[in-house]
Amino acid sequence: MSELRITFAGQTFTFEPGQTVRIGRNPDNAVVVSDPIVSREHARISWRSDGWVLDDLGKGRTFVGGLPVASVSVQQPLDVHLANPLGPELRIEVAGTGSAGTGSAGTVAPGTTTQAATPPGAEIAVAAVRASTAQYQGPPPSRSAQEHGESVGWGDLTGPAEQASMPGRVRHASAVHREELWRGDISGTHSGPAYQQLPAHHARLDFPGGDFATAVHILLPVRSWLKDPGWKQGSRLLVIAYGLLPSLFVVLFSATHDLSAPGWAYSLAIAPLWAVTFWVLIRPGPITKLVAWLAVAIVAGVMVLLPTVTLPWEDALDKTATVHNLLPWIYGVGFAEEVTKALPILVAALLLRWVWKITLDVRIWMFLGTIAGLAFGVRESVLYTSSYLMQGNHRADLAVPLILTFAQRVFVDGFQHAVWAGIAAFFIGMGVNYRRRRIPLILFGITLPAVLHGLNDWSTQLASHWLWIVMEAISLMLFIGYTMSAASIERQVRDTPLFRGDSMIMGAVPAADQVEHR
Repeated sequence: MSELRITFAGQTFTFEPGQTVRIGRNPDNAVVVSDPIVSREHARISWRSDGWVLDDLGKGRTFVGGLPVASVSVQQPLDVHLANPLGPELRIEVAGTGSAGTGSAGTVAPGTTTQAATPPGAEIAVAAVRASTAQYQGPPPSRSAQEHGESVGWGDLTGPAEQASMPGRVRHASAVHREELWRGDISGTHSGPAYQQLPAHHARLDFPGGDFATAVHILLPVRSWLKDPGWKQGSRLLVIAYGLLPSLFVVLFSATHDLSAPGWAYSLAIAPLWAVTFWVLIRPGPITKLVAWLAVAIVAGVMVLLPTVTLPWEDALDKTATVHNLLPWIYGVGFAEEVTKALPILVAALLLRWVWKITLDVRIWMFLGTIAGLAFGVRESVLYTSSYLMQGNHRADLAVPLILTFAQRVFVDGFQHAVWAGIAAFFIGMGVNYRRRRIPLILFGITLPAVLHGLNDWSTQLASHWLWIVMEAISLMLFIGYTMSAASIERQVRDTPLFRGDSMIMGAVPAADQVEHR
């Protein structure tokens, strides 16, 4: 039998030869692994002439035996981890080579797992994986191969029958991938199977036009590039867009007299990059329609509150003329700006909880807090960069400081505000989800970043700015600490009567992708 069996999360999937099995986070995959660190289309197992082959699709890393693999033949039961060596684990095996699961072809047998002792040949599978990631030092190549400078592995020296009698001796994965790439059968971003036998007539390429045309086709594989599905990946499109943006800004805004134009252009260009960074750090899960609409509403709320709350508050309590008094920097600047960013988060969280009975994970609120901070930072950087450009007045002694300050505002201002707002939003989410200590949690969540914010701004007025760098470092370490332990902190709060109360039973907070189905 050559049925393929995949066991994941207590369920066994069975597939017949000829099927293509896709693995990833996308619900359309044959095996769905709904972990945010897993790519939407992470790996693929396909049926080849010599059996089942697992291919990494290039959008995430796939590990077997703790080693990253591009392609590996399923000759023995494999324990495969996705994204990292400790990521989600799948047991992949072919019927007759190890333990057998239950279920019919292409179906799932719920609640069943495949448990068996590791067969004696399991070490061979690991050896095969190691051979596909580190070049195998085999016997010397033939004389003809040496004369042509070819790199020859075991697959070049033996046929299928001989290879079957020499388990663990496999062709180097990069050698097969290299030959397929030169023939144009695959693209440079997607690895081919590591155990495919190549006919001899593919050893040389001939194109009309002679050797020069052949060399151009190999060195500039435009046809393969145009067919490459990698163009659909957002990361590659972002690289192109951000590589062209600065030049586009020069062309579009060189003749403008609006001093706010550079601030808007660069701030709005940088903000999405920081948003992606925060999403990677916090790992709030998929961005659903609900989360996207919440982000839009929160950004709009920040833009409305900034001129109506923040600026009047700061004007009324602006007593920061002297650096000897620290408190005005905290209650006149820190609280004014942190409350502005926190209010839209708090209102949105309470409305969802009380009106629509929806509870979101605190990591989602933390991510939305960073979005609120980015929106505030973009608007503030535009105001400041306009004033900096007006101060230049062709003075040489101001040129370098103004350029450096402009860059700091544009590239880092939104980031700093996002860090403080993310900390506040984390505690707001905790307070909304666990009502017994709601007010203390929310007040602490706003007070902590407000104090950090006030100390940060106050330190910039000192003769030495090294304290400013220290305050920024403290804020960053706190933020990153909460991104790493948000889930464990919430779990401890949920299990502690101090926060949830003795009589109140809190279930697990639903995942973000489940909220829209309520």
